[in-house]
Amino acid sequence: MTRANLSCLTVLVTMTAAVADVPTRSAVSDRRLSVGKQEPSQAEQDFLRGVQLAHGEGVEQDYAHAAKFYLSAAEKGHVAAQYNLAYLYEHGLGVAHDFKQAATWYRKAALQGDAEAQNNLGVLYATGRGVPHRDADAVHWYRLAAAQSDPEGMSNLGMMYLQGRGLKRDLIEAFKWIRQSAENGYAVAQNNLALMYANGQAVARDCVWAYTWFDIAADKLTASAQLRDQIAKEMKPEEIQRARTRAEIKRTQISQKANGTK
Repeated sequence: MTRANLSCLTVLVTMTAAVADVPTRSAVSDRRLSVGKQEPSQAEQDFLRGVQLAHGEGVEQDYAHAAKFYLSAAEKGHVAAQYNLAYLYEHGLGVAHDFKQAATWYRKAALQGDAEAQNNLGVLYATGRGVPHRDADAVHWYRLAAAQSDPEGMSNLGMMYLQGRGLKRDLIEAFKWIRQSAENGYAVAQNNLALMYANGQAVARDCVWAYTWFDIAADKLTASAQLRDQIAKEMKPEEIQRARTRAEIKRTQISQKANGTK
């Protein structure tokens, strides 16, 4: 049996769904700049005041008052305010912890095409929080988010394909979406892509590529560093060096993509 047919890891690594919280959108600069010389609408003013209070910018941080301003803007159809209000309900910040309210406001933002809201609504369906546990609905919202290149949406859609939840299991599709998410800088997807290479899922087992993606993910995830060090025990020094070189190239590509440069 050749080395290529052996697992890179000496112990079985089980891939688990990675449903990560999406940080509250910080759109203060973008929103203020986008107003230009025109007087901002009342909804925009309420949203910006909410952001100011939520982030403690020039004032004492106050989620409860931020929620009131977000609600005022959200009721006027302000999509970013709808997202931020949903996030406060999901995490119990300044308001009672209420997944149903979170789902309500994520849905309103998602229906307006907000990718992060689409992903988060998918997470609620996948976990049965605030809405019925329906994997098919989770896939629907993940797919919409992924179509807008949302990294978490792409990653979560890939995991649904990997596990066969809400759709037919398809390792090729799983690999495609997880790789796209990884190349967009999402550490969870980078770790899971490494695991796919290590376990030979959808691709031939490849220690070098597994190490490469574990190393990149390790910039943000401690567990990835541990897996990288574990896999290194099964590799030759020249393979490790090749993997490190690939990792640096990939880091540069990911950074350039994030910054819109080549």
